[in-house]
Amino acid sequence: MAENDYERLRQANIRRNQEKLALLRRKADELSALAKPKRKRPYQVRPKAPTGPVRSSGRARGIAPDNLPPDLSLSPSLASSILGGGAGAGAKVRSADDFDAGRDMVLMRAHVRNVVPCSIESMRVLPLADRTVVAAGDKRGNIGYWDVDGVSEDADGVDGVVFSYWPHKCPVSAIVAHQAAPHKVYSSSHQGEICLMDFEKEKYSMVHLWERPVYSLCQAQNSARCLYFGDEKGGLTLFDEREGKVLTTWDVHEEKINSIDFHPEKPHMLATSSTDQTACIWDVRNIKSKEPDSLKVFKLHKSAQSAYFSPSGRMLAVTRAERRVRERGTC
Repeated sequence: MAENDYERLRQANIRRNQEKLALLRRKADELSALAKPKRKRPYQVRPKAPTGPVRSSGRARGIAPDNLPPDLSLSPSLASSILGGGAGAGAKVRSADDFDAGRDMVLMRAHVRNVVPCSIESMRVLPLADRTVVAAGDKRGNIGYWDVDGVSEDADGVDGVVFSYWPHKCPVSAIVAHQAAPHKVYSSSHQGEICLMDFEKEKYSMVHLWERPVYSLCQAQNSARCLYFGDEKGGLTLFDEREGKVLTTWDVHEEKINSIDFHPEKPHMLATSSTDQTACIWDVRNIKSKEPDSLKVFKLHKSAQSAYFSPSGRMLAVTRAERRVRERGTC
């Protein structure tokens, strides 16, 4: 009986030893697999990069013309036209009898052109005597110049050539150019930037940075370098570029100023429109800094989007957030 117990104990010890050996073999196999060196990849010789510049056209690279970066070069024909000055005494002025609505107000395909990549926020026809140049600013800060009378190399049947710049990084709120100095084009943005395109220097430069977004811009009638601009808080500011500083600021509206326009015959009189549902006429010689008194106030039921004098100065055209243009007497 004792011998049978001994035999059972011996067999049990043998089984335990075999299990331990099997476990050790599995661990040894796993360790050897990890320690086994990886198979090396075949060595590939990379071709050397060319030392000289690689020239490839946008067409060869599959880039469409609309996707190209803005052209920062200046057109000699555009520069010469702008540097030629504004409408002088010898410029031909069309009379009312020369205007034919059936002939002059017909929209044709040649009269439509994509000037900027995005939706247009502001626009200005430059005061030139010998040709038509339109400047347009979009919501991303691009400004395009459409030289309508320029010769285009495209065979798409569209008149003129377009030159694009990117002076701002946000919507362009206004573009202005004075008749006495059409080679200097000023623009403003919602970031408070006021930039100058000087066609004599062939470059854009920022002349002032306001503390608030600028929504309107205008030049004084008797001084091309005196700029009036309106901000989002209803402030009207006078900036003198010659001195490089702000001369004064008036709180003329309760909300943002959408437009500024000077009287064509009275350089001291200007009109403003505002989101506070009013359009006002002011005498800049007598405006007070706080609680200024206007010469005339036109109250509307909606936001006044713009207010501009007629060529004679006797009427004021006011627009608001609707499809109508209203005329107001200035006297």
